[in-house]
Amino acid sequence: MNLSERELDWINKRMDWYGIKYQEIYNEIFDHIVSAIELERAEGDKRTIDIVFDKVTDRDFGGYLGVDKIVKTYQQAYRRKIRKAMFVNFKYYLNGQTMLFVVVFTIIGFYLPHSKATSIVVLIALVLAAYVPVTYAYINSPEIKTDDGKQSIVKSYVKTRSFFLVLVIINILNVFSFSANEWHIAFLSPKNFHPVIYMLLFSFFIIYGLSIIKLCKQEFKIAE
Repeated sequence: MNLSERELDWINKRMDWYGIKYQEIYNEIFDHIVSAIELERAEGDKRTIDIVFDKVTDRDFGGYLGVDKIVKTYQQAYRRKIRKAMFVNFKYYLNGQTMLFVVVFTIIGFYLPHSKATSIVVLIALVLAAYVPVTYAYINSPEIKTDDGKQSIVKSYVKTRSFFLVLVIINILNVFSFSANEWHIAFLSPKNFHPVIYMLLFSFFIIYGLSIIKLCKQEFKIAE
């Protein structure tokens, strides 16, 4: 037995009490509750929507605390899924050809002049490599309809992962520089990094960036 628009609206407003942040989780719980209430009505429970709602949520979720626990479990499960996917993607790109690429870049690092100019050029390359996966994630993220105050867990988690390389660059440029100046430790300053370090960082950025792009294709359902 289908619920009326008034009853569906009441369920929506009541579920706002749970403070569910992510739209996908909200939709899944909402659909479950609606289906369960419709089944109760079909089996003859004609009581008001608030009573049947409490009956269903207490039975299927264990009340407010039960819903909160399910929401946290869903978030943890999706976080593990993303972490596992990134590990698999990184391992996929860390193949024989990639290792050869890393070795070549490391060798090149030994022949590059250990100078300020080299540091600036390689840092620019690192910045560009850091922003490629972020840009790809934002450009290719799908339009997911969300209610006011809610986010898409898929878009949020993938974009957060894509921003990791930018955070690395920020730390190199700010935290390391500050530490070098504050404690007078010269080797912590990015301008004093040996070119080999930059080449290894650049190799990691490329592999991580490719892994993020693959993750976007997997989670955003982008055709290869």
